[in-house]
Amino acid sequence: MIFVQPQRVLDLEGGINFRELGGYPTTDGRQVKWQKIMRAGGLDELTPSDIAALGNYGLRYDIDLRSEHEMTTFPDRLPAKTELIAAPVYPFSQRDSLSGLNIQLKEPQWAMFSQVYQQMIADPHPQQAWRAIFQAMLDATSARESVVFHCAAGKDRTGVGAMLVLSALKVVPEIIKRDYLLTNQIFSADTRQSIEQIVAQNEHDALTNRMNQTLSVEDANFEAVFATIQAFGGIDRYLINQLGFTAADIDTLRTNYLE
Repeated sequence: MIFVQPQRVLDLEGGINFRELGGYPTTDGRQVKWQKIMRAGGLDELTPSDIAALGNYGLRYDIDLRSEHEMTTFPDRLPAKTELIAAPVYPFSQRDSLSGLNIQLKEPQWAMFSQVYQQMIADPHPQQAWRAIFQAMLDATSARESVVFHCAAGKDRTGVGAMLVLSALKVVPEIIKRDYLLTNQIFSADTRQSIEQIVAQNEHDALTNRMNQTLSVEDANFEAVFATIQAFGGIDRYLINQLGFTAADIDTLRTNYLE
């Protein structure tokens, strides 16, 4: 299998919610390069044909955001040259990670997991996972090297990661929201049962189970994430103060991933 032209949703036989982040327009008139950064659900059902296609795609780094139990139970299948980086988002390390933040929501409306989404931005443990994504992006220096980050369903943990990545690349906010909500179209009624069988079993993490079993995402979660990023001073300040990157790193990231 070879992808002849850019595709938003990659046509992989065993892929779950496997998507390109290329082609999205930025606020300064550029766009994200194709074949450089991707997001996905579980990679444990990839077929030999899928693996060959991703090898041809130049997949260099795989950032696995799942728990140790998920990784062990459903291990990723990858091209030989792809480096697997374990970067679990959960568990949170601080109960009060949101305290002291002046989070201004446009509407006083909360989705089921909005606070969890905010903790994914504010808590030091998931911040290590986001740092791993950006570091892999900086390390994938060749034009033919790409990066994927993923969780089980590719919607919550991966959704937050995609919001951060696209924000750092200055993608138009409305486009970032559209990318987040695309999951709702992908998880149509005829795919729900098969996906539920893959992502719903995680005996050590009740939170992951509850979020995986809700195979949809909500606007309010997007708003909660962006309000939390703003509480840290915006995406550049977040990358520098919370994730430990430099202004030069941010410039390099945008140079390498935008055109």
